[in-house]
Amino acid sequence: MAPSPATSDPAACSLRDSEGRYQDRLPPSTQHWFGTDSQGCDEFARVVFGARTSIFIGLGTGLVMTIVGTALGVLAGWRGGWADSLVRRAADITLGLPFVVGAILILTTLGSNIRTPLEIVLTLSALLWPGPARVARNATRTIAVQPYIEASRAAGARDLRIVLTHVLPNSLPVIITFATPAVGLIISAEATLSFLGVGLQPPAVSWGLMIDRAQQTYAQSPHLLLFPGAFLVAAVAAFLLLGDALNEALSPHTER
Repeated sequence: MAPSPATSDPAACSLRDSEGRYQDRLPPSTQHWFGTDSQGCDEFARVVFGARTSIFIGLGTGLVMTIVGTALGVLAGWRGGWADSLVRRAADITLGLPFVVGAILILTTLGSNIRTPLEIVLTLSALLWPGPARVARNATRTIAVQPYIEASRAAGARDLRIVLTHVLPNSLPVIITFATPAVGLIISAEATLSFLGVGLQPPAVSWGLMIDRAQQTYAQSPHLLLFPGAFLVAAVAAFLLLGDALNEALSPHTER
């Protein structure tokens, strides 16, 4: 019995099997659950390994943009004045740049010839930080006028202590409910960039790259587009649903 494709290496490809028969673009079977691609690579193994790359980019970008955006948003909302104006102007400029154009500009001018997942994470974070920054700023401005903030100041607490013990903990629920569904959108954004040829490059494996390669042989081998596309849609939908669930669970207005 042939070994499970789940244990195979996505880079271990061969156009011919041990008997000399071509095994490129084979349909799904018991030996290759999702078939093979045009290089004879097992499609199931590539989908599984592609999930690691796509989810790493989604979670990594979500974490970096949330940390940077939250820090700047809390600073703007708490300090006000010139700090608030500077952060808001920077956010407006970043949001005014079309996402795809901005990503292409950064990756082609600052990225290496073989783009790594880390470069994609940093690029997407640089373009998406204004979202959590605005959420954190609005939450901070709402919390800053609460009576317990004034009580903390009257007790002699410094600004840093108030921010760390009151502002951040009370802002986290709304920030988390914003960032969680954004991870799903980031995964689809990475797939879009890879599909356009400005994201990851082979020999990297991601769902976007698999979809890009599958479009050339879709009419003859639709399974090459079906499986990575289905996993991409499922991952995006899962994070969107998780965001809705967290919003209901963490919302202070939710009846329990």
